[in-house]
Amino acid sequence: MSRFRILSLDGGGIKGTFTASVLAELEAMTGKRMVEYFDLITGTSTGGIIAVALGLGMPAQEIVAFYCAKGPDIFPSTGLYRRTRAVVRSLFRPKHSAHVLRDALVVIMQDRKLGESTCRLVIPSYDAVRGDVHLFKTAHHEHFKQDYLLLAADVAMATAAAPTYFPAFTGENGLTHIDGGIWANCPATVGLIEAISVLEQQPEDIEILSVGTTTEPFHVSPRRRKGGLLFWHKGIVDLLMQAQVAGALAQAKVLTGRKALRINVTTQSGRFALDDSRHITELRALGIREARHCEHEVSQRFLDTPAEPFAPYHRLPSQPQIK
Repeated sequence: MSRFRILSLDGGGIKGTFTASVLAELEAMTGKRMVEYFDLITGTSTGGIIAVALGLGMPAQEIVAFYCAKGPDIFPSTGLYRRTRAVVRSLFRPKHSAHVLRDALVVIMQDRKLGESTCRLVIPSYDAVRGDVHLFKTAHHEHFKQDYLLLAADVAMATAAAPTYFPAFTGENGLTHIDGGIWANCPATVGLIEAISVLEQQPEDIEILSVGTTTEPFHVSPRRRKGGLLFWHKGIVDLLMQAQVAGALAQAKVLTGRKALRINVTTQSGRFALDDSRHITELRALGIREARHCEHEVSQRFLDTPAEPFAPYHRLPSQPQIK
């Protein structure tokens, strides 16, 4: 029976430490590199950073080390006074520096191109000029002739430019993008549609491993049901994100005949935030725990045999051409 395996990685800022930790522990427990067992990897925002890094051959443990080392620089945690001042400042400009993020990405991705990925990648973003969704893709179809030439770090920046946290990212080609999380924070359906419509896979042959970035209990309180913006505030963003994730996973399960496995953990309300780097150690520990809990099922369903090697339609000049 033919199989097509998709690894889907959610957005979530510094909470991507959890995602990377899950993957790193799975690799440590099984002795297998995750990138070698999936036919396609899709990731949004922080999940997009992880997806690109995996595609470029980074072991998941090195990605965890990246979050631990660079997370506090990208999302600096300061005293109460400075955090309050940062919130006020964010009313007029982004809370964090895009230069710090890009410098950190360049350290691990250097000047490598998206076309150097050893796995098919689909990275959601949003075109801020056209006002339309955008997907960065490796050259896994003959029509995909542009994105594989882009710097991997630029693709990572384009998917992670979260509004209010970072400014929109403008690449060398002049195109401007913002975080793909505004429409595909859980990109499971994105990967599924790519597999069906572009790679001509049958839905019943597709299996999806979806990894989240932790979630919190959420309910629409009586005050919010009757109140306006003052009562909703940040809650409306949380509601939209959780609803999008739930919808994407439900659609993926229906289309694949429920062959989608979700790894995530529900935490105490307010415990973690997208840009609070003070809890990196806890996020890493949660990832290790969840990986150990689900390793047996992941190994049986996804890590039994390596995926077929990825042969792109278009190659970089430095890459050997397939005759």
